Amino acid sequence: MRVFMTGANGFVGLNVVSALVSSGHSVTAMVRPNANTSYLEPFGVRIVRGELHDREALSAAMEGADAVIHTAGNTSCNRKDLPALEAVNVVGTQNVVDAAIAVGVPRLVYTSTTSTIGARDGADRLADENTPLDGYRAKSPYGITKTKAERIVVDACGRGLHGVILNLAEVVGAYDHTMQWGRMVLATQYNQVPFVPPGGGSFCSAADVGRAHLSAIERGRSGERYILGGHNVSYSRFLDTISEVLGKPFDVPRTSYRRLYIKSLLQENLAPLVPGKPVVEAYRMKVFGHVYYFDSSKAERELGYVSAPLAEMLHDCAQWYKNNGFIGA
Repeated sequence: MRVFMTGANGFVGLNVVSALVSSGHSVTAMVRPNANTSYLEPFGVRIVRGELHDREALSAAMEGADAVIHTAGNTSCNRKDLPALEAVNVVGTQNVVDAAIAVGVPRLVYTSTTSTIGARDGADRLADENTPLDGYRAKSPYGITKTKAERIVVDACGRGLHGVILNLAEVVGAYDHTMQWGRMVLATQYNQVPFVPPGGGSFCSAADVGRAHLSAIERGRSGERYILGGHNVSYSRFLDTISEVLGKPFDVPRTSYRRLYIKSLLQENLAPLVPGKPVVEAYRMKVFGHVYYFDSSKAERELGYVSAPLAEMLHDCAQWYKNNGFIGA
């Protein structure tokens, strides 16, 4: 199968490329003109430089593909970044979808997020694909633009495209060069954990997320959303597991989490009056202060999705960091 990809040089994208190449598929990857492709090049895929706003370039690169996997996106949760979020997540997705239809690519998998899905604060309340998004999470510019993008994909199903949406929870594993949850692995390694969030989240193996994209091409139902979560655990337990995997104890910060959240909020909204850069975006810190768990049973039933154990995905992340010089010998 010939697959066209966006965002192939990103954390999730590299895991998707790994799954595709391991299964013998041919990949054409479109990346930005100035993108770092040092981790992508060893896979031997065809790399095309271009922008999501260039429909002609998208169409030319997609020509002859059997499927499109659209993973490229802007993940900022800062309202000041809304124009950039709209340009990439909404307009970019529209361009990818239109190009696929124009050149006759029959199938598309869109990489989305659980930020578009509602959740109820509490360890005993799992959210599924039908849980309505409301409250402060519904006001996130990231979630808003990704929701718009999902609608674009669903609308395209009425135009003949077989579109499938994957809603990723908290992804952990190899190739995390953009420092998603991997930053906490490094922080634990060097005993620099800045805080321990009081909430909890759903964690999924990056390698299994990569394989799920291939399964979504082959088995996903058109117009459907599939949550890719896996392990619902507290952030405290998440950090303890990192410590166990690394064999490295860490000092638990004594700083008030609420105080750190307020500081991040002020740094974002009152700069330069409040100097410094937030350790984590204020919105994300608010989310991490609550327990939001998700149910992956639909993906398990229909896509054959299974996420590796938490310790295994963390080991994959740490080992990749060691192999690539992020963690010293």
